[in-house]
This record gives sequence, structure tokens and C-alpha cells, in this order.
Amino acid sequence: MKEVIILAGGVGKRLRPLTNDIPKCLVPVCGKPLLEYQMEYFKKWGVKKVVLACGYLWEKIKDRYGDEFVYSVENEPLGTGGAIKKALEHIDGEEFFVINCDEYCDVDLKEFEKMGSNAMVLSRFKCRFGLVDTEGDEVTGFRQKPILPYWANMGFYLLNKGISLPDKGAIETETFPQLASRGELKGYKHKGIWFTVNSIKQLETLENFLKR
Repeated sequence: MKEVIILAGGVGKRLRPLTNDIPKCLVPVCGKPLLEYQMEYFKKWGVKKVVLACGYLWEKIKDRYGDEFVYSVENEPLGTGGAIKKALEHIDGEEFFVINCDEYCDVDLKEFEKMGSNAMVLSRFKCRFGLVDTEGDEVTGFRQKPILPYWANMGFYLLNKGISLPDKGAIETETFPQLASRGELKGYKHKGIWFTVNSIKQLETLENFLKR
């Protein structure tokens, strides 16, 4: 049985005023909390145990969902690395998934799992701006928000308990660079759906996609 830690401790400042009274994971997307989309996704793949690494207004989650989750509560912000380390006390197996609470995707979990730990899901992404092609001082063409030739960290991981994590700090800057420098970090290249909800505009983009 695979387990998952959902990182849901952030304040969600860029989603205010929606997050003034609720944590980011409860922000409604087409009338349903973002967290429920993730619950449905993991249930589809047979994941039975979900540990919520939470902090900001976590009681609101508990009030709504009761014992559907195991709660790992931060008394102070620990960063993604510290939050995962604290939540490990609730993980029984040697391998486990981790995902940010603001991600929406259709990653093939079985294929990702086959890669083994430690691994992260990668995805292409669109440029935020229209690009301008030039030759010297001459503008020769335009490309409207093209897909960039780079891979982005999707905030979705398969880790093992042997991983070194900070007591306080970000796994993205404290742990992953060290693993990568030793050739101990794998990347699963996902070419399907991926949305992240860090701002009102990104929330509207996901809602428009779901409505279509």
C-alpha cells in the first residue's frame, strides 16, 4: 500500500482574499475544494493513506473532513523539507509519494512508481509572455506564450525514508541539489495535464479548463 504526504501548510498569500479564512487546499475550484480533486486522483490509483502536512488554519480541514486524513500539524512554518520530515512519523512503508496541495495533474501513478525513489515529476510549461523573434534591430516574428524547451519541477515526488531532510527548510533547495550532484535523483517526464494554483489567475485558468 502506497502512502502520500500532501503539503498543505502554506498561507496562500497570492490567493487572498480567498485564503483569509481558509487554507489554500480548501479554496473552491468549480465549487469543490482543490483538496478533493487530489483525493479523487489518489483514490483512483488505490492510495489508501493520506497524511496532510498542515499548519495554517488546519482546523478548518479537520472540521470538514474529520478522520479521512492523518494530520501532521506544524506549530511554525517548517518549509517543504521540514514538513515532510515531520510527517514521516506517520509513514509506515519505505517509499511514499509527496505532492503540493495546489497541483492538479493526471500523472500515471503506476508508471511513476516503477521509476522508484528518489524521483520527481517533470513537465514542460508555457512561457508567461509572448516571445519576440529578432535579427539585429529588426523584429521578425512573434510566438504567443509558447511551450518552452525546459522541464519544470511539478511539486510531485516519490521518496524513501532514507532521504536526508532539513528540520526546517525547502526540499527543493536543501535536499534535491545534493541528490542531483551525486546522481541520486530521477526525473519522470510527464507530458499530460498539469495546472498549479498559486494565484487568482491560475485558479481561473484551471476553472476554465475544467468547465471545457
